[in-house]
Amino acid sequence: MSQRPRKLIKNALARCLPKTNSLEHVRLQLSAKEALAPLVGMALITGLLAGGVTILFRLAMEWPTTFFLSVPQNYESLPPIWRFALPVLGSLVIGIIYLLLSPKRYEVGVVHVLDRLYNHQGKMPIQNALLQFFAGAIALVSGHSVGREGPAVHLGAASGSWLARVLRLPNNSARSLLGCGVAAAIAASFNTPLAGMVFAMEVVMLEYSVAGFLPVMLAAVTGSTITQITFGREPDFNVPAIQLNSLVELPILFLCALAIGLLAALFIWAHRGLTRQQYRSPLLRFLLVGLVTGTIGIWVPEILGGGYDTLQMAMLGELGITTLTVIVAAKLVATALGSGLGIPGGVIGPSLILGACLGGIAGGLANMWLGAHTASPGFYAMVGMAAMMAAMLNAPLAALLAILELTYNPNVLFPGMMMIVVAMLISRQVFATRGIYQETLRALNKAGTPTWRQQMLSGVGVASQMERNFVVEPREIPLGQAKELIAQHPQWILIDLPDETDPQLLRAADLSTFLQGAEKGESTETLTDTRMEKQEEEIPLKNPLIDLLKIPGERKQMAELNWGATLLEAQQKLKSTGADALYISRHQSGSLDNRIAGIILPLQIDNFYRK
Repeated sequence: MSQRPRKLIKNALARCLPKTNSLEHVRLQLSAKEALAPLVGMALITGLLAGGVTILFRLAMEWPTTFFLSVPQNYESLPPIWRFALPVLGSLVIGIIYLLLSPKRYEVGVVHVLDRLYNHQGKMPIQNALLQFFAGAIALVSGHSVGREGPAVHLGAASGSWLARVLRLPNNSARSLLGCGVAAAIAASFNTPLAGMVFAMEVVMLEYSVAGFLPVMLAAVTGSTITQITFGREPDFNVPAIQLNSLVELPILFLCALAIGLLAALFIWAHRGLTRQQYRSPLLRFLLVGLVTGTIGIWVPEILGGGYDTLQMAMLGELGITTLTVIVAAKLVATALGSGLGIPGGVIGPSLILGACLGGIAGGLANMWLGAHTASPGFYAMVGMAAMMAAMLNAPLAALLAILELTYNPNVLFPGMMMIVVAMLISRQVFATRGIYQETLRALNKAGTPTWRQQMLSGVGVASQMERNFVVEPREIPLGQAKELIAQHPQWILIDLPDETDPQLLRAADLSTFLQGAEKGESTETLTDTRMEKQEEEIPLKNPLIDLLKIPGERKQMAELNWGATLLEAQQKLKSTGADALYISRHQSGSLDNRIAGIILPLQIDNFYRK
């Protein structure tokens, strides 16, 4: 056998057979949609990373408060001057930090995670995550009316993205690890693995499949395990297993859900309007938030910080109707202003507090109107939490499961489901809001929820779908070599054009047809003799060359795409470049033959989501 066929066979085997027991083989597996086994292993590592970072963030925001608070979260114990000064000082510090950074590093929180997932294939800059860690901790320590869950989600997602970048995994698996990081972060933050898993799937990944659930589930369990090892197995809130006493109370819960849906829509509208002001100076924005929060904190200190002590009292029914009403109004203003103007905190915690206070108000009124036969205001507070979180985040299942895991009270399920449905109908249908994260993306002029087709194509890497039955050849090849090439039955021929930007693609069948015609004496105008050195006289063709750009056949213009890209990226590349096909590059130095891993054609993409 000549050297040429031997080389063809060797190259074909190298492309078709992955190297066993190697990271390259794992990467190739992960590019497929159903790569469950390797993805579960990566999810475990992501859960450890995300859970560890979340614990560090929680310690960073809680440890400094031990120097001026005798009881965690108890900002009510501070003198009025410090209740005012802390948010102002925190705003100044955060504003100065932001001024030292490039504006592209300002983006933090859950909205940033969704933007990077939808529009950047889950690639999260580590600089933004560092800002989120330190600025988020400062915001919470200084008493700003934001939650710790938003920063935790960002840090967890960044952990998964970092792992994928270090291991150079394909983009579709990087997206999956981002979701695993989110689940682990929520689970570690609240010790709620089930809610963390559902939040990641319902709010972030927008996907429900076995292959999608199992890695996220393992990551959530891992994150929760780390929290239990660090802080113990006790739930964050200790509340009695109270229940609904009578179905007569359902109309009151229905009216409460109407009010919660209205307040959720009002909060989203205010947040959306304030978000449009984030182009202004961060120092001025944060200073305004600090002044407003500090002023409110003088009179209503319950709104300062994460507010989980206030949430505990509301669920125990220890706050009166007047106090709860004041907290709702103050918390709505302070949180909408702070999160809307860019304070690096979350809104999940504040949504729980707002819902608990509204529910507590409804429970107090029910006790006044219907007497002692009604449920405790604390029970109304629990189901109010679920309704507000669902309506504000557009996450009904995650909200219901979060309340179940936080309270360990299954009695909240039946009334909680009813209230979630009503509150979300009011927020979504009556006031046309799509959840605070999607509305914020719209306010920032960023692409929102992807279509089902985009979701499907984003979950698969080009490496699992690309055509590998090809050869790379120069523009002119000897007739004998062309015959040997066709004998190996390749599907495509990539024509290497050193002087051009990208190669062109030719069907091997077109070359085969031409060779058959040449044997019959046809189409000889594309043949030249290699020994002719600008000689005008005719000589017999003994070693003719074939010009692959001139033989009859359809040639496709090609563009380059990275090996780790998804099918969605391939579709977008074809559209943006106007190319007829893509060659998948390994980004290695050397010849084109060594750099190209495969070919993607539009028909392959169309056939994938039509299966």
